[in-house]
Amino acid sequence: MRARRAARDGRVRTFWDDMPLMRSFFLYAAGCVLTSIVVSIALMIGIMSVYDTFQRSVWEGRVDVGGGPYVYDAETDEIVPAVAIELASAGEAPDRIAFLGMRDQADGGLLVGDSSGGVINADTGAPVGYATLKMVRTDPSLTVYDWGGNYTMADYEESDGSPYDLASIDASNLAAYDARERAERMPVTGPIARLGDGDEAFVVSNIGYYVSQDAMAYETPLMVALRIAAGLTPFVVLGVTSYLFFRRFYRKRLAGPLDVICTCADRVGRQDLDFVTPEVPGREFTKLGDAFEKMRVSLESSQRELWRIVEDRRRLNAAFAHDLRTPITVLKGTVEMAELREEHGEPVDGQTVATIAEQVERLESYTMAMSGIAKLDDRPVVRTSVPAGDFSREMVRYVQEYVGAKRPALALAVDAAALPRTGTIDVDRALIEEVLGNVLGNACEHARSRVAVAMSCDESEGHLSVRVVDDGPGFTPEALHRGCDPFYGEAKSVKHFGLGLNIVQTLARLHGGDVSLANDAAGGACVTVTFNVAA
Repeated sequence: MRARRAARDGRVRTFWDDMPLMRSFFLYAAGCVLTSIVVSIALMIGIMSVYDTFQRSVWEGRVDVGGGPYVYDAETDEIVPAVAIELASAGEAPDRIAFLGMRDQADGGLLVGDSSGGVINADTGAPVGYATLKMVRTDPSLTVYDWGGNYTMADYEESDGSPYDLASIDASNLAAYDARERAERMPVTGPIARLGDGDEAFVVSNIGYYVSQDAMAYETPLMVALRIAAGLTPFVVLGVTSYLFFRRFYRKRLAGPLDVICTCADRVGRQDLDFVTPEVPGREFTKLGDAFEKMRVSLESSQRELWRIVEDRRRLNAAFAHDLRTPITVLKGTVEMAELREEHGEPVDGQTVATIAEQVERLESYTMAMSGIAKLDDRPVVRTSVPAGDFSREMVRYVQEYVGAKRPALALAVDAAALPRTGTIDVDRALIEEVLGNVLGNACEHARSRVAVAMSCDESEGHLSVRVVDDGPGFTPEALHRGCDPFYGEAKSVKHFGLGLNIVQTLARLHGGDVSLANDAAGGACVTVTFNVAA
């Protein structure tokens, strides 16, 4: 069970690590938004709960006043709760309003209900009731406004069609305002008007009022701060969660991979290529890491090749300097002997001159050989794509013609069965023939009676291999180790400086291959040369 869970977790982790940046960013952003919404709602509910607690405290003992309409009762100097009734002439749309007030609802601001069974404002916890004129005059949060209606044509004409006045009414001067407006506006007629005649329960008027209660007037500074905090909460929470989520996104999806790439780049900058680029999460960074690893491998290969060239040049210079000592020493001794003879009056004989000439020729040959070998590394490799079958036949013919011209009496065996007959390969034919010429020349020189050549091609690796075996004395242990060193040879002469195998190795490496030396199991030397011929 644990193994199954671990495997599942590993697949989930791999899926998450390989997710593209755009998709992972979307998931982080979605998580940020959802978290912000949940946290904001929770905090706002909490803040508003505290606000409600303070609100209920400040509303304690207060009345949540109903807005109206009200009519003014001149007999009691009080505003009376009323209803607005639309009146109309026969066959016409309503054009007047009658306000019918009920005195039994206005006794001291009688409430519609109390806390035990009446109507309660759910937000404030205060009972809902009617306003009285005393309340309006003493409570600064209450303001009286004209309900409007019953305007005459003169009112419309004087006000350019808008007689309604939005200004509040001075509660202390409400009696005068009511008397004046009742006289100026259209009167209430009909059965409604007769309700107010001699009936103490009703007050009928052609002007009504409504009372506005400013609940904000009861707010304390702390309540204002809580309300502002509730309004700002979504923005603050979104800002905080955005910072937290996107910081995590940067650390998990950007900072880590960038740190790996930067560390690897620093090592490359210090020419430290002995490492492998670590795997980095994220599809895009994985591709970047793979590209960086390819670059590092290429640089490492180039650097190793450069080091090899530098080392070969160093060894070449050392070998050249070493081999120069012999002719220089001979020249120096011969010249000293000639000077001694001259001091004794003896003539310089022809042998001395011949010795000097021989060593000068040797020095000249050394210099020419050194110049030629130094230019090999700069030789361009010009590959051309040739049919594999044609190339195989040409190589067989070249080997046969070369050995036949060099030592016709030698027995030659050529095995080219492993060479491809179809497809194409990329080769520098002239370079390969020059390499084969050097190897075959050495084989013909040291062979007693036979030379065997085997050629094969590993198409999966793209390597051409040529194996040349002779039945001569073979390589000595030192020659197996140093045979490809420049100026190394067990039988060097003025014309042979021990550069043949070194040239073979240099050219083979230019063509992406190498040289290996061995002794054949049946006796004789075995030289194997490889070339890269991948198309």
